[in-house]
Amino acid sequence: MSGPSGASFGFLSGGGEAGELIRSIDWSTSPLGPVEDWPHALRTCIRILLTSPQPMFLWWGREAIYIYNDACRALLGDQHPVSMGLPASVVWAGFWEQLLPRFSSLLAAEADAIDTPLLQMVQRDGGYYNFSASPIANEAGNIAGILSIGAIVHHPAPSSFVKTDISSFTKGLLAYFDPVIRLARLTLVINFEPVTAEVYVDREMWEKILLTLLANALKYTLHGAIAVRLVQQDGQVQLSVADTGMGMSASLIAEIKQSLLRKEDSNNGLALVNDLVARHGGELQIISAPGDGSTFNVLIPAGKDHLPADKVSNGHAPVVYKQYKDFLSGMESNIRISKERLRQDGGAEAYRQLLESLPAAVYTCDKNGRVLMYNEAAVALWGREPRIGIDMWCGSWKIYEPDGVTPMALDTCPMAQAIKGATPIRGKVIVIERPDGTRRMVQPYPDPLFDADGILTGAVNMLVDITNQKEAEEYVSKLAAIVENSDDAIVSKTLEGIITSWNPGAERLFGFTAAEMIGEPITRIIPADRLNEEPKIIEQLKAGERVDHFQTKRVRKDGQLLDISLTISPIKDIQGKVVGASKIARDITEQRRLFSALKESESKYMQLAYKLEILVEQRTRELQDANFYLEKSNRELEQFAYVTSHDLQEPLRKIHTFAGMLYNVNKDVLSDTSRMYIDKVMLSAKRMSQLINELLDYSRLVHVKDPFVETDLNEILKNVLIDFEVAISQHEVTVATSELPRLFVSPLQINQLFHNLLSNALKFLSPDRKPFIKIYAEPLSADKLIKLPELDQEKSYYVIVVKDNGIGFDQMYAAKIFQIFQRLNDRTAFEGTGIGLALCSKIAINHKGYIYANGVPQEGAEFRVVLPVIP
Repeated sequence: MSGPSGASFGFLSGGGEAGELIRSIDWSTSPLGPVEDWPHALRTCIRILLTSPQPMFLWWGREAIYIYNDACRALLGDQHPVSMGLPASVVWAGFWEQLLPRFSSLLAAEADAIDTPLLQMVQRDGGYYNFSASPIANEAGNIAGILSIGAIVHHPAPSSFVKTDISSFTKGLLAYFDPVIRLARLTLVINFEPVTAEVYVDREMWEKILLTLLANALKYTLHGAIAVRLVQQDGQVQLSVADTGMGMSASLIAEIKQSLLRKEDSNNGLALVNDLVARHGGELQIISAPGDGSTFNVLIPAGKDHLPADKVSNGHAPVVYKQYKDFLSGMESNIRISKERLRQDGGAEAYRQLLESLPAAVYTCDKNGRVLMYNEAAVALWGREPRIGIDMWCGSWKIYEPDGVTPMALDTCPMAQAIKGATPIRGKVIVIERPDGTRRMVQPYPDPLFDADGILTGAVNMLVDITNQKEAEEYVSKLAAIVENSDDAIVSKTLEGIITSWNPGAERLFGFTAAEMIGEPITRIIPADRLNEEPKIIEQLKAGERVDHFQTKRVRKDGQLLDISLTISPIKDIQGKVVGASKIARDITEQRRLFSALKESESKYMQLAYKLEILVEQRTRELQDANFYLEKSNRELEQFAYVTSHDLQEPLRKIHTFAGMLYNVNKDVLSDTSRMYIDKVMLSAKRMSQLINELLDYSRLVHVKDPFVETDLNEILKNVLIDFEVAISQHEVTVATSELPRLFVSPLQINQLFHNLLSNALKFLSPDRKPFIKIYAEPLSADKLIKLPELDQEKSYYVIVVKDNGIGFDQMYAAKIFQIFQRLNDRTAFEGTGIGLALCSKIAINHKGYIYANGVPQEGAEFRVVLPVIP
């Protein structure tokens, strides 16, 4: 069966071994006649057949000439390659009698495409294929042949729905599929939005779903693109596979949906997809129109509540793609698309519509790099609309290297590299800046375009916004780093107890390196008296149960016995079978030691607490008694002070009165010496009276109960200055005051404070200069507050300053002056009792404040009173 090659006909290209066989046959001697005379319908069927990854065969003409594709070879067994081009009655001679009535009714248009299967072929692994029958009409409208498409029928293995990073898993599979798309001179558009929900899928099923939909899209797309989109919305995850192919009529879509409802295994694998989606609790949607391409939406619920509980795995199963290799080998051998594809039915307007239909940012340039076409998604990404034929290489406002700092010249961008090098560019990442200053991280996919003669005509570029993806990857990377640096030991093993992984935490905890332990039995770290624990744990794991916080003992490399807490989870394979265990071990040796010590301490504490309780009770009674007598003593002291002051004042008044009368009656006869003595008596009586009054005032401050109210200190100072008006005038003293704050104080005590401070300043005036007194207030700064540990560090304070230029004092006496009855100067030179400043200190303490003084001899003194804003 040798003859002229059919390689010069584009519809016969590709198809692997079966394709080569078809091209080698001399068809001019067959009922089909020369290839150049074949009708358009026959050519179309063979083109579909050669590019399909699914088993397909064609019976053409009344003779039912048998033509099949590469995917049928394994099903035919010894009938390949001798069956190619023979009549079906010869190929299926053993049961042609049963097939003939069905074949005849199909040719006579008495049966439709969705009737019972035309034929079944059994695989060696026990599964089988149902071949549907689709009548094919010629140009005259008559049925000229039967196209049969095989759909596998088998009893699926038990499903295992594994928690999966659905974005990464799907992207990994698409990475394998991308070369096939490029071989077909199509563009693969990937548009994934962040999926934050937990997603559980049967990974093998998900792989079948995606590959089947991609194959279907590739089969019916001659030019343009295949777009894959993944998005999370309303508690569901939606996978969309859209193409720019032939599309389907509404009646065909309705027919397909009816067949899916009847669960017939036909229609190019859509029944299989529908079945697999249904097992995930999801739904398959079909959107299409003739000439506008098709979109297949797979919607599955997030989470795991909709799935059988015994089929759900929370483990971290490895990502293994099981089917893509066979799929790709079949596809790559079937796809040898001629260069004419870019020119078939693809004028400028059609290509523009294609760009606009794509969800990702796509644009084209001519061979010189001038922007020719772009879609709205590109405008949204760029933040501007480029000028057709003027803007070069890209529509971005500015471009940077991935670091976001180093500018990138437009003529060196990935699109420019693809055109200048006439080769696709992959793996590049750029940062684009919009006119408004916002930035996005983008991954370009530029592909050069060629005409039928292989001459470069320009390029098409898809820009994928990966900003959110990069942020998510950084987040996952940080989580991985946390796990890698965990102090807990994380170990996995088979059900036979052979260690398969050993993390750095395990190395630190047990002292063995990963190289020493991987491949070794776990019993190496289990004490001999605890070996019976393992079989019990394995039984629980086989039942799919998790073991939480199991406390036991393990042995380090150096022989040290450790107390540890174990959390053990089963590891399941893709079918849900338990194949191993993951252990997280935490050292609780110190914790157990501390717990024992704590229990011992607790016992001692209870004994001590009992003794202390008795002691406290005894001390409480003693304090109550002491307080009772103290209060009684204070009341008696108050009465004593009052009585004493009253009783002492009365004889002093008499001394002063009678001494005055004696002086007035006898002043003319008294000698100078007698008058001097009488003056001394009267002066001493006056000083004694003043001393008693001030001592009484000081004693009253010990038990002060004056209310603290918000007070304007300026009003109090004003009244005190009026009291000293005569003395200030006599000594020609200049008094400068600044605004004082409003504070919560005892007005009476603050009046005493100002009175004593002013009295002190007027008392110690310097005869060498004009007297000056300054009174002002300032907030107490934090650094100064720290230097006053007597004060509450959490409160706010004001400092009231009374400063004079009098005789001053030596700073070494700064603390002494606030002690009662302490005097630094001669009593005869300066009046005073030594109680005034002690009274000021007591008032400051009563207000939970502080007073201190600074002095320089012969220069002056400064008294600083610190008062809280709220006591």
